[in-house]
Amino acid sequence: MVIALAAIFLINSVAPFLASGIWGLLLNKLTALTGGVIDSRMLLLLILLLVSRAVLPILQNLESYIRWTFYYWLEEKLEMTIIKKRGELDVAVHEDAKLSDLFNRVNENGTWRIRNFTDRQFFLLQNVVEVIIAGVIIFIFKWWVFVIIAVGTIPELVGEAKYGRTVWNIHTGKAEIRRRFWNLKYHFDQLHTIVELKLFQNINYFLKAITGLFRTFRGEEQKNERTRLKAKTISVAISQIVYAFSTVWFVFSVVRGEMQIGSLVFVLASIGDLRNALSGLFRNLASQYQDNLFVTDVFTFLDLTGSISSKTDALIIPARHTPKIIFENVSFSYQGSNRPILRNISLTINPGEKVALVGVNGVGKTTLVKLLCRFYDPTAGRILVDGVDLRDIDIESWYHHIGALFQNYANYNFLVKDSIGIGRTEIPLELAKVKNAAHASEAELFINEWELGYEQMLGKSFTEGVEPSTGQWQKLALARAFYRDANILILDEPTSAIDTEAEAKIFEKLEALPDDHSVVLISHRFSTVRHANKIVVIEDGTISEQGSHEELLALDGTYARLFKLQAKGYE
Repeated sequence: MVIALAAIFLINSVAPFLASGIWGLLLNKLTALTGGVIDSRMLLLLILLLVSRAVLPILQNLESYIRWTFYYWLEEKLEMTIIKKRGELDVAVHEDAKLSDLFNRVNENGTWRIRNFTDRQFFLLQNVVEVIIAGVIIFIFKWWVFVIIAVGTIPELVGEAKYGRTVWNIHTGKAEIRRRFWNLKYHFDQLHTIVELKLFQNINYFLKAITGLFRTFRGEEQKNERTRLKAKTISVAISQIVYAFSTVWFVFSVVRGEMQIGSLVFVLASIGDLRNALSGLFRNLASQYQDNLFVTDVFTFLDLTGSISSKTDALIIPARHTPKIIFENVSFSYQGSNRPILRNISLTINPGEKVALVGVNGVGKTTLVKLLCRFYDPTAGRILVDGVDLRDIDIESWYHHIGALFQNYANYNFLVKDSIGIGRTEIPLELAKVKNAAHASEAELFINEWELGYEQMLGKSFTEGVEPSTGQWQKLALARAFYRDANILILDEPTSAIDTEAEAKIFEKLEALPDDHSVVLISHRFSTVRHANKIVVIEDGTISEQGSHEELLALDGTYARLFKLQAKGYE
């Protein structure tokens, strides 16, 4: 397709000159016609003119079709490549603040900039051929006309190049302002945030803030556009003066008998074609320079590598095997921070053990399970899985054994059965297993009330879709974790939006899980963790207490104090 497009663009660049040349020759023959007799040469020129005029639109239609087909495949390739790369990158890379600007520029400019960049290659080819042909033609007639036209377009090239660099600088220099703009605008895209804005009477407050941010970076772009206009105006003015002077010069050449009328038409058309071709060439070169800056961002993004990866000789954990997990003096600090989130954590999770992590917000509970999921590697210490460092275990093999529900879980606008069934997509969906998972998460109660049951579409924006409540979404997410039937189940506040009665039933089912299923549970509700085999209290990034509910009450430490505070609230 690239070869076909290049050939068509080449033909399209030559065709106008061929048509105008034939027309010029025909005019010369007509002005010299005597006796009203049409000779064979004139007839041939007439046929060639009609053929050239007919072929051009056909070629343009063919070009349009091939371009559409080519860019259809190109866009799919680009989109899928970028999406795949996002999926491959570590969580640590996604959370790296230094890369957030790059991610935003790829989001805003990635695919369409590359498409423009690719598309413009063909137009540049066409511009170059047109400039060469028109330049040769004009040079033969009057060389100085060509020189003046070429020099007159230089201000436009300089202006366009400067414009492109400034646009990119605005996108990079004002990146944080743009992020802030999109962040505030997001509040008008979600119904629940609009409700709060209305009730708190903050619509105008946010509109004012968004308008200010918009004008901050758009104001720079407006100034840049004015500079660009000046350069283009100067270039157009020069070219028009040259064109006017050339027209007068060549007309007088005809009057003096030095040039035929057909030749006049041909050379004037070539002057216009040269001006347009040079302008198009410089404009496309400048735009190509601008797009290249953004295209480079895409390839910089695609070249990103993560710090978390499997070794070539990584260990594969056998299927349906629940390993023993040991945190051995594990410490962790986020990149760029000197403050440790976790300090010297030593913890053992035996196969089939139900372990609960408790503590106030921000003490490192979620970070601990992120390390277990190997979203990050410990800054110090190690995590052992059956005596093997987690870094030496194949990541995909490890994830096969993990089912997780974090506080920020995903909502999928699928059919109910599919929203649950994607918990394990490497095997065909089993409806009976889906229903068992829904029963375990207490989701079956509202699913059975929906008209289409497990065939019900989720999401009001889709045909026959329903919008679950926050608690219902959480139960569906929990059902997904149950459906996965993983040997290690990680639950981070899995019932934060669920009513007390349903929560009690869910934890009864968690306790009833097979003995070969380990559970790591984070919860602020002490009534739900009291039946865990082991309760681990984390304070200031370290383990301060661990033991059973009864052992920790007898210790009369932090756990006992927090438990009694919660119990007092129910008196």
